[in-house]
Amino acid sequence: MSYSAERALSHLYPFIIVASLVCCITSAVAWTHWRYVLNACPDTNCGCVLHGRSAYNSFEGGNIAYCHYATYGLILPLVFAIVLGIYHGYRMCIGKGERKSGTTTLRQRSGDMIVVTTESDLTPDGLSPYYWLPATVISVIMAIYQLIYAAIFTDGFEVTCKQYRESLLKEIQGVGNIVPVIKQRLSCAAVFDFMDYLVESISYERRRYGRINTSICLYFTLLLAWFALAAWIIVCVINIVNMRRTRAARV
Repeated sequence: MSYSAERALSHLYPFIIVASLVCCITSAVAWTHWRYVLNACPDTNCGCVLHGRSAYNSFEGGNIAYCHYATYGLILPLVFAIVLGIYHGYRMCIGKGERKSGTTTLRQRSGDMIVVTTESDLTPDGLSPYYWLPATVISVIMAIYQLIYAAIFTDGFEVTCKQYRESLLKEIQGVGNIVPVIKQRLSCAAVFDFMDYLVESISYERRRYGRINTSICLYFTLLLAWFALAAWIIVCVINIVNMRRTRAARV
């Protein structure tokens, strides 16, 4: 059980590392592209593409703190995933934790030979039973933290999508049947495509260079944030199961 658990962890942690890195990179791309264009607030820095809002004659971004968190918020779980991923990956590469097997031959009175194969569950190179308790605490905390990150990003994503629908109706002066189409049928990917081409900087100092596919950046961050959460939950389950299994060894 311990070996199979370590093998699963040696795959889950690299997945979490890749997913977290992609979240940081894609959110940073979207933030740096829009930070000057959307920063139209007179008193605060509102250059974040998350939690954008439709103003009277422009489209303004959300507080820049949301983008700071979206870009740097996963550094903490990323550090733990890197450390634990290297640890379990190293153990898998050198074969530690694998069950040791042995054979012995028994001779019966009748003269028949019986070969008995033994397999040990805990080996000298296996994980200490005291490992699973701190690992469980860390993974539970990281799963909760990842849930908070994913929820905040999802909320900011949906707010910007909803608010730019309103701004788009103003931009195209939509009336009649075009209103329910944009508000109810137009996907957020299409909404952000409109945003890429229609939202322009209101001053030369806030200009931007070129265009990006904002919907791809935000969707990558959104999906991988939830996938990373699912991976952390699986890590929690593995750690909890092994913590309960080795309870007797810790007493």
